[in-house]
Amino acid sequence: MAPSQPLEILKQFGISGAGISLETLTQGYINDTFRVHTPKGDGFVLQRINPVVFPKPGVLMANLEVVLPLLRAPGYRGLQLRQNTDGKTFIKDGTGGLWRVFHYIPDSASFPRAESPQMAREAGRIVGFFHMLVSPLPPETLEASLPEFHDIRARVTQLKAAISGAPAERSQKCLGLISQAEALYDFCGQIPFEALPLRVCHNDTKFSNILFDTLSGKALCLIDLDTLMPGHLLCDFGDAARGLIATQAENGKSGKAAGPDLKDFEAFVKGWKESGLKMQPVEKQWLCHGAVLMPALHGIRALTDYLSGDRYYKVAYPEQNRDRARALLHTAQTAQKALGRMQEIAESTWT
Repeated sequence: MAPSQPLEILKQFGISGAGISLETLTQGYINDTFRVHTPKGDGFVLQRINPVVFPKPGVLMANLEVVLPLLRAPGYRGLQLRQNTDGKTFIKDGTGGLWRVFHYIPDSASFPRAESPQMAREAGRIVGFFHMLVSPLPPETLEASLPEFHDIRARVTQLKAAISGAPAERSQKCLGLISQAEALYDFCGQIPFEALPLRVCHNDTKFSNILFDTLSGKALCLIDLDTLMPGHLLCDFGDAARGLIATQAENGKSGKAAGPDLKDFEAFVKGWKESGLKMQPVEKQWLCHGAVLMPALHGIRALTDYLSGDRYYKVAYPEQNRDRARALLHTAQTAQKALGRMQEIAESTWT
């Protein structure tokens, strides 16, 4: 990407002139994201959607424009898209990439994991509140921008294909991880997805996708809404909870394994209840299984990407996807062992 390209794109959103500077944000694995600083201090976030990962960016933006108006309520600071000079919310470049601009929320920040039980509680409240706000929208209103995104059966099929085509050197390094993935897949097979109601879901509620007010410590909203589409509640619950159970960093070399401290998880569940979200009995019954399912699924995805030559996730060093897979699969096994206790915590909180 030429250095001048983001500035040229900004002009088409009516943002130009002296004193504009860009700060590359590197936290995301997929898209190219820039913080836009302006002399007026109003600020924006410029983002290019990866066309390889999101082959239907128009569907993604259509879903976003349907959901964003629902995410405006006291206690929830919804994201706001800026229109371009043609009155649209996105621009396509010559390579198929799609650019968009959000208004920057001042005094806000995201964090890789909870730094206190209170932060975990706020995370639970805002994820539950998100679901309460979007619950009036029939899930079939949205088109799946990434079909089978959270279908673990499809992910295992992709893993098997990657194993068969992987270089011998890489596959030999992953024999233990492949066995872990297979065992976790067997365990997750007991989840009755066909009995669970479909909802409008965020589908990527990892902790770093929760935005916090740096002054009050309150959670403001969910960010990174590219995966808005029909899904199951246990996936959004489990994706957020996985970072509260993890004993190893997900995005780097694995540290020493340890058992989970469920204080943050308990705080998260209390915040979830405070959101006021109504759940069906079958959703409550299987909700905590999401804390096993989601790190298992993401671990399988990282392992597949490593065996396929790192085509999907950005990597900072050659073995990063394997390290991601190891950490995520370890978190899934940790959650599986702690599942009974997590269910006790949830049941005692909701009764």
